[in-house]
Amino acid sequence: MSESLARTPEQPSADGEVSSARFWNAAQGGKDNYERDRAAVEAVEKIAPGITADARSARQFLRRTVRWAAAEAGVAQYLDLGAGLPLEPDIHQIVRRYRPDARVLYVDNDPVVLAHQSAYQDPPLSSYIDADMRDTDVIMNHVADRFDLTEPVMLTFSSVLGHFSDEEAHGVVGRLLAHLAPGSCLMLSHDIPTPSIIAACEVYSSAPGALPYQPRTIEQLLRFFEGMDIVEPGLVPLFEWRPDEETEITEIMGYGAIGRIRA
Repeated sequence: MSESLARTPEQPSADGEVSSARFWNAAQGGKDNYERDRAAVEAVEKIAPGITADARSARQFLRRTVRWAAAEAGVAQYLDLGAGLPLEPDIHQIVRRYRPDARVLYVDNDPVVLAHQSAYQDPPLSSYIDADMRDTDVIMNHVADRFDLTEPVMLTFSSVLGHFSDEEAHGVVGRLLAHLAPGSCLMLSHDIPTPSIIAACEVYSSAPGALPYQPRTIEQLLRFFEGMDIVEPGLVPLFEWRPDEETEITEIMGYGAIGRIRA
C-alpha cells in the first residue's frame, strides 16, 4: 500500500469493493491501489492474459498523443475526461515541456480520484474539477473560465467511454466538440471486442464496485470522428500510433486515434 493511500480516510478499506480508478491504476503499474484491487487485476489477467499490458499501452498512447499535440500541433489547452488516478508523467507534466503557456483541466467524479486531486493541481498550469463527464454544461462553465475557446483544445478520453452507453458516449463527445474552435482535437482510446477483452469485461464487471465496460468495434469507434480529419496513421492498434522507444508491442485489444476539427 502506498503512503498516500495509508493517509486517505476517504477511501474505505473494509467494504470489499474494487475501485475502478484503483483497478486501472494497479493494471498500469501504479502504486495508489489496495491489495483487493491488485487481486482483481490478477483475476482478470488469468482469464484474459495481456489485459495489464493493454492498460499500460493505453497510458503510453495517451502520453504520445499529448506530446504530439503540444510539440507538433501547437495545442496549448487540454481537457482530460475521466482522468483517473495520477500516474506520472501526467498530461500537465508532459505539455509544459513544450508549451509553458499550456492549461490543463482534469475531470473526474470518483471520490478516490478526488482524494488525490492535489497531484493534478499546479496553478496556473493545471487544475481539477469534481464532475460527472456527462454534465457537459457544468464542465464547459469551468472550461470557459480557464480556456480561450477561440483557440484549439484537445479532449482526451483515455479508455473511459466504454463505461457509457452509445447514447451517453456520443452525447458527451458531441456536446463538448460543439463548443470548440477549428484545429481542436479529439483523442480517443478504446478496447475492441476481442475474445480476451470480452472475457476480461465479464470478470471485471462482476466485481463489487466495478463499473461495467462495453468494448466497441472499429466501425463503432469511427463514428466518434465523423466530420473530423483523422490524424495519421488513423484509427490503429494503440502501439502502432507513432511509437517511440517506450512503446510496448502487445496483443491487439485497444485502438486509438486523434481527430481534428476542420478549419
